Amino acid sequence: MQKSIVVAFVALCLMGSSSLALADDAVKSEMGKMKDEMKAEKDAMKSDITAKKEEMKGKMKARKDAMKEKRHEMKAHKDTANAKAGKAKDAAKSMGEDVKTTAPEAPTSMTVK
Repeated sequence: MQKSIVVAFVALCLMGSSSLALADDAVKSEMGKMKDEMKAEKDAMKSDITAKKEEMKGKMKARKDAMKEKRHEMKAHKDTANAKAGKAKDAAKSMGEDVKTTAPEAPTSMTVK
């Protein structure tokens, strides 16, 4: 009887330690799966943020390019307006010179002696 109790006790001990080892393996595999899932989520979030950042860079570049284009248009418009104003000044100046050359001289005053 004592031998059967010892055998039963040994059998329980072996089964208990093996079940703990199996439980440890199961916990490790679950932890590994959770770690992998968290890493996958982190990588997905990182790629999402990177994509949004690139999109914002594109929008800002487009906006800057539009502003630069507008600035160049305004400069061209200003240059055109200045050129027209210069032509108008030159035309007025030449008309004034033409008037001076075609106008007869005013008679000089006569002095009585």
